[in-house]
Amino acid sequence: MKVHGKEVQANIKNARLIDLRRRQIIEGAMHVFAAKGFHRATVREIADAAGLTMGTMYNYVRSKEDILYIVYDFMTTILTEGLRKAIENTEDPREKVSAALRHNMELIYQYRDVIMFLYREAGNYDRESVRTVLAQETKYIEVFEELLRQRFAGRKINEARLKVAADILSYLNVILVLRGWSLRRRHKSMDDVVDGILEFVEHAIEIVEDTDRGSVDCRHFKNTAKSQRERRSKWGNRAKKK
Repeated sequence: MKVHGKEVQANIKNARLIDLRRRQIIEGAMHVFAAKGFHRATVREIADAAGLTMGTMYNYVRSKEDILYIVYDFMTTILTEGLRKAIENTEDPREKVSAALRHNMELIYQYRDVIMFLYREAGNYDRESVRTVLAQETKYIEVFEELLRQRFAGRKINEARLKVAADILSYLNVILVLRGWSLRRRHKSMDDVVDGILEFVEHAIEIVEDTDRGSVDCRHFKNTAKSQRERRSKWGNRAKKK
């Protein structure tokens, strides 16, 4: 298992063994972190859950922060790779978007406890991890950008809308985690929720096409560059006030 961007030190040189042991550590850490959180979890508990001794585990990671990072890296990797595999046998660009979203929603829901933990503990990443996390997220979003470009090939694309749409599609699936308790109460099944989201997206992403036919004017996309700078300044001022 390759750790992308950030280098997590290991005392062992055998790449296959590093991959095997880190997968054990990840599996153990996901259970312990989801149950106890980052601060309350101990390295010994993670080692026990992974079926390793403390000494053995420290041959593959140096700290609890390393463990947090490799868990995040694992989730990002399976989401991105899973997305690509979900669409590799689909030729229709329209179907690719739906297939990618459906697969990722299913995966996000499967790992919902871990995803919730990673969102809750995002402030515990060190600076190097944050840089790597942001770079990985950008690559993930770019996959959806490319899917949208394929979806609207031959049509005039509004670049600003496409980028916003890619961001929304990338993280829309997290609603199953952050609002899962409410969705389960308000709907017959999570399958109905997923189908409803896909139907909504199918209509909503049409805004990516740059056309005035039957569209509703959106001043946020039509403002000048100067107003965009003013808007960024406004958001920055709001953040400072908080």
